[in-house]
Amino acid sequence: MQTKRITRRLIAAGIAGAAAAGATTFAVQSASAEEALQAAQSCVRTALPIPEGLVSTGVSGMSDDGSVIAYYALPLDQSWPDGLGAFPRLYSDGEVTDVPMPGDHPRLHDVNAAAEAAGYATGSNGHDVPYLWSSGELTELPVGEDGGRALGINEGGDVVGMSQTFDGGVPVLWPADGTGPVELPLPEGATSGVAHDIGTDGLVLGAVSDQDGTTSAYSWTADGEGAALPVPEDADVFAVATDLNGDWASGQLFVPGAGTQPMGARWNLAEGTVERTAVDLEVSVSADGTVAGYVPGTVTKVAYQEGDTVVELPGVAVPEFGGDTAEEISADGTLITGNVYIETDDAGLPVTNAVVWDCA
Repeated sequence: MQTKRITRRLIAAGIAGAAAAGATTFAVQSASAEEALQAAQSCVRTALPIPEGLVSTGVSGMSDDGSVIAYYALPLDQSWPDGLGAFPRLYSDGEVTDVPMPGDHPRLHDVNAAAEAAGYATGSNGHDVPYLWSSGELTELPVGEDGGRALGINEGGDVVGMSQTFDGGVPVLWPADGTGPVELPLPEGATSGVAHDIGTDGLVLGAVSDQDGTTSAYSWTADGEGAALPVPEDADVFAVATDLNGDWASGQLFVPGAGTQPMGARWNLAEGTVERTAVDLEVSVSADGTVAGYVPGTVTKVAYQEGDTVVELPGVAVPEFGGDTAEEISADGTLITGNVYIETDDAGLPVTNAVVWDCA
């Protein structure tokens, strides 16, 4: 995405939340009605297939190049939010692959261009079980007796996540060569941690927490050297890093004890800088630092942010459910996946469709 293509820009007014976090306040540009219309029409939205007999779908991951999307389908009789059952699937070039995962709440949380996917489900003993889907086969990844979660995978097939413990968890790496899990070292004073994503060079992103609950965004190099990521100097916040693309990372900021929703953040790893973004929740980042997420306090809430420019995507806002969501953005910033509101069912629960916006 290039900022000069203003015809694709519907600039969001009324960005909320930055002041509450004590973080940077963004300058908001204005767009003419013609520019707004052109921007709304430029991103083509396509719904992913809903299996027969099921009613709702949601995105759970996408490969960096956008060629493979992980999503899931739900039947009508689900308890809030997702019930116990789900049907994980992979979508690529118009074709759908079912991924049968045993257990409750099964999800594929990340996938690469080779359609290798990492995820987890809750087993009959109540512990989570990490899985790898590769070459059409599902493999249970080795983990401790308290279970674990597989959350990220790179193009080489290395998987990261966590091994669950009484204190919370330990960040782990399952190398593609079948060794592991390898525990990633916690810094002094930290009692738990989690690894969310891994790059092609082996850099791992996640978070660590101490016994007081202080949580810091954290990274590990391929050699296992750890370092905390910076937080805004003008904000008293905790931080978690969840997505990695080249020199850019994204995640969430939390105000300790405030009980507010997570705020978006992006890091330029090459420059060692961080900033509060105008889009929130599960913020995903492209290789040029464009982030996709959710703009609070606006009519349509799915959006991406390039620099300080925020572009809302056409959708539906439902106050009682929060509206549509964006989940992932491709490395080149042209594809965004997420979920759109379709209707409210007889039980008063929202029915959503997994979709992809093509903004090329």
